[in-house]
Amino acid sequence: MKFAFFLLTLGAFVSLSHAQTSDLHGIIYNHEMSGGIEVHTSGWGFFMNVNHRDELRKKSMWQFEFMQIHSPKEVKQTIDFGLAFFGFNSPKPFVYGKQNNLYLLNVTYGKQFMLAEKAEKSGVELGLNILGGLSLGMLKPYYLNVLYPVDNSNTYTIKAIRYTPETAEKFLDWFSIYGGAGFTYGLDEIKFLPGIHLKSGLNFDWAQNDDAIKALEVGVMIDAYYKKVPIMILDDNAQFIPNLYLSLQFGKKW
Repeated sequence: MKFAFFLLTLGAFVSLSHAQTSDLHGIIYNHEMSGGIEVHTSGWGFFMNVNHRDELRKKSMWQFEFMQIHSPKEVKQTIDFGLAFFGFNSPKPFVYGKQNNLYLLNVTYGKQFMLAEKAEKSGVELGLNILGGLSLGMLKPYYLNVLYPVDNSNTYTIKAIRYTPETAEKFLDWFSIYGGAGFTYGLDEIKFLPGIHLKSGLNFDWAQNDDAIKALEVGVMIDAYYKKVPIMILDDNAQFIPNLYLSLQFGKKW
């Protein structure tokens, strides 16, 4: 991952050093606003960009981003107890050994350098984005529906529980798990984990109109925190979360 980041940045700067310095053709817009969705090697996200032109080939940019992060150890599965006949709903898929869902709010500032100008009638404008800023990790407890026997009989009740030292034995008992408890559980128990977010990508804008943005971006990013992020229970969690990403972006210039 570090090597990919190095190649991307080095190659882009080499291209930048050979870029033409002549005036740009067409209308020059000083402001941009855009947004889009992205997929990355640990999940998905969406973002909004606000850009301002500093020079002909350089822009300042703010990015506001929301992301969901999955551990590479997560495996979604379902256990069918055949209890629907007894009045239970079908179990929802769940991830065994998961402790928290991780969501990120990133606020970053950086620069966009134009590497290649779009042709007058058609073509693609190539840019390099380099961003850095703050990341706020949000850890939402992961809940499971678990079967509990009633009065040591063959009758069971279902309870939604999260992982704690007190519930660990039941939470990790494969034969007691009846599925995931749903997204709403744990919303009032979110804990925050501050960190930093670094991102660099190549941006390909193919919009036909000068005042429009239609772009595809590919690059690398990394989120770093002061301690390991507790997503899984039984596995070694990471303190640094690198990702490759691909995003689709739409917006306007004025």
